[in-house]
Amino acid sequence: MTTTLSTADSSTDPQRGLDKWIGSITERATQEGMLSAILVPVASVLAALLVGAALIVFDGSNPFSVYGAILRGVFTKPRGFSDTATAATPLILIAIGYALAYRARVFTIGGEGQYLVGAVAGTALVTAAGFRDLPRPILIAAGLLAAIVAGAIWSGIAGWLGVRFGASIVISTLMLGFIGDSVLQWAVRDGIRDPDSFIANSRLLGDAELPGLPGTTTHIGFLLALLVVPIAWWFVSRHRAGFRIDALGHNPAALDANEYPSSKIVIGVMLAAGALAGLAGMVEIAGVNGRLGQEASVGFGWDAIIVALLGRLHPVGVLIAGIGMAGLTIGFQSSQRELALPSSLVSLITALIVIFVVFGDALATRMKERR
Repeated sequence: MTTTLSTADSSTDPQRGLDKWIGSITERATQEGMLSAILVPVASVLAALLVGAALIVFDGSNPFSVYGAILRGVFTKPRGFSDTATAATPLILIAIGYALAYRARVFTIGGEGQYLVGAVAGTALVTAAGFRDLPRPILIAAGLLAAIVAGAIWSGIAGWLGVRFGASIVISTLMLGFIGDSVLQWAVRDGIRDPDSFIANSRLLGDAELPGLPGTTTHIGFLLALLVVPIAWWFVSRHRAGFRIDALGHNPAALDANEYPSSKIVIGVMLAAGALAGLAGMVEIAGVNGRLGQEASVGFGWDAIIVALLGRLHPVGVLIAGIGMAGLTIGFQSSQRELALPSSLVSLITALIVIFVVFGDALATRMKERR
């Protein structure tokens, strides 16, 4: 069965709007050059920070002091850049998976659920009785592989429902995200709960924890994220499958003319997105938390959507946007402690960035149509 999963096939307004927005992003990124692709997100961030400055003044604080504290929190504090790199790692991994899917106009928003399922699967494997005594490199690799497979399967379910029954992938991945959170709650309370713990937690990962990078507090998962970036860039710009992904996103008829079923690409990008999200889940648990708990769902899967779109669906852009978003979060946390700012300020400015990106894309599209 061949399907393009374009907006014409969808009866949901959210998916139609997402298709139009992401379509405008991919067209500018591939047809009008890097200048146009970079201008909108940079201008959007600056505009959001400008409006944020006005809100800071309204709150009774000095915006120069606040933004100065953000920069100090990232660049001058002892752990500033290390914490930024650690926070950026899951964002980059999940966002690259989103970028691959969105380039094909396959609109998955289920990274959070895939992240959680990957974390559960990886933790369950490395804390199982028959695996805990394995050599550390094998144990780490096994945990990461289990997370990759689990995330891919969880995402692949939504892809299969889409190509087989025409189900909306937006809705399917959203619903599977809620189920993934339920899987997490069951796992830490019953399935893989530490019998010696009074609260709902898994056993400590022990030797399955990721080692840190020398001289930093960042784990080696950041290197994995950096490694994925050039691989993804080579894939989308040099590999035949990357060309087919772009063809599905821009001209599905081209695939049909070459008798290549677009359903294979839909399933492929969904598997890749889920695999990267699952990997991100295990990397975060093994590199930061050391054990799986009820609080594992912290919104990386949702924030990564913003990172993918700010990065213009390009792996290098995703890397820059991921580090920038993480730096903004770490910097605001530092400024909150230093200046007693409201904790909601970073979420508000993040929302403003999204609003200005949407506005900027709409304005650029309107200007292009007039030309």
